[in-house]
Amino acid sequence: MAYDVIVIGAGLAGLTGGLRLAEAGRRVLLLAKGHSHTHWSAGTIGVAYDEQPLAAVARLAAQPDHPYARAGIPDLTAAVARLRELCAAANYPLAGALDRNTRLPTAVGALRPAALFPGTMAAGDAASHAPILVAGFREFRDFFPSLVAANLTAQGLPARGVYLDLPRTRRQLDFPTTSFGRLFEDRAFRADVGRQLRAARGDAARIALPAVLGLRDAGAVVNELRELSGVPVFEIPTPPPSVPGIRLYDILAEAFQRAGGRLQIGSWVLRGEGEGRRLRAIYTEAAAREQRHTADYYLLATGGIAGGGLRTDHTGAIVETALGLPVAAPAQRTDWFAPRFLAPEGHAIYRAGIGASATLRPLDSQGVVVYENVVVAGAALAGADLIHEGAYEGVALATGWRAAGELLGAAGETRNAEAAGLPAADH
Repeated sequence: MAYDVIVIGAGLAGLTGGLRLAEAGRRVLLLAKGHSHTHWSAGTIGVAYDEQPLAAVARLAAQPDHPYARAGIPDLTAAVARLRELCAAANYPLAGALDRNTRLPTAVGALRPAALFPGTMAAGDAASHAPILVAGFREFRDFFPSLVAANLTAQGLPARGVYLDLPRTRRQLDFPTTSFGRLFEDRAFRADVGRQLRAARGDAARIALPAVLGLRDAGAVVNELRELSGVPVFEIPTPPPSVPGIRLYDILAEAFQRAGGRLQIGSWVLRGEGEGRRLRAIYTEAAAREQRHTADYYLLATGGIAGGGLRTDHTGAIVETALGLPVAAPAQRTDWFAPRFLAPEGHAIYRAGIGASATLRPLDSQGVVVYENVVVAGAALAGADLIHEGAYEGVALATGWRAAGELLGAAGETRNAEAAGLPAADH
């Protein structure tokens, strides 16, 4: 099958860009070696660490090399609006707003800001000082209710922790997050947990549970547990694999495929084949051979250092793993990190990535476009320490949306030029 666009990467940036292209009627193939940021994140949307996130986005966008300078507030707003529509249709509405961060508890009892978050986490808003019962299971080894409660109490949120007895289940040994997610989809399991919560709640005005309350219909599970316990219930994100992140991934991936996109997980892009300033083909790993894929345009969204889109070696070289694009990074390995771990300026290595033009085309060290039919989105872009800035999901959504828009415009220009018998414009 001939494709208009091949998207490389199945994180928020790749899925957002692929979805916009597929919904515009383009034939899109999305390739990824595995699941991405969604499965490792809290399942919330961080735009910037600031009481007024949009104002912080505007300040970051004033930095010429920052990804927000290429995809700003209009792109972010449009991408978020589409995501909220999809989540609402899936009965998994997102709470919060882009102009205000909400502080939510983490799995160690810290408070982490998020602009948008699942409605299943809404009752955890730290603006409320209502007493909290933090409940968990001994079989769930990555969530310690007493630790969470002690740290919340130290920050002025009265809380206490309790372990529940695991209801009868056929599982005997391993209980990862996804297994608990499936257990909570069983009505008898929920009923047993609800009875225990009511008995244990005491003077608590709300109850926190690890974010494993169902893989598919978490909103209904939370509502049922609220009715059974008698007080609001909310989820606290856990270490990965992230059930809230998986829910977001499933919503986006299913929408992409409904729109006609083809999703292929387990396809590791090994290299690209260029001709002049155009990428002609990419090659993925296959059994005993390489598989060749071609399209008119390509959207690269493989992530940065943390996501595997960039790789370093013992010599200090930093390479882009899919297409071999030039990487903007510190010249010396000694310059990767600041002297202090919690340095206010962050660490230079996390700002490494692919330099991009105003239209998100990849640039070489001289500022020349490498491939005019390739756009780059998400954490693969240079110029931002997204974790330090709290902008990981915001940049992914904004640049994924903008990258798709650039390709839709470029394809239209090409078609118009071909119809008129003229050469297509350079980008």
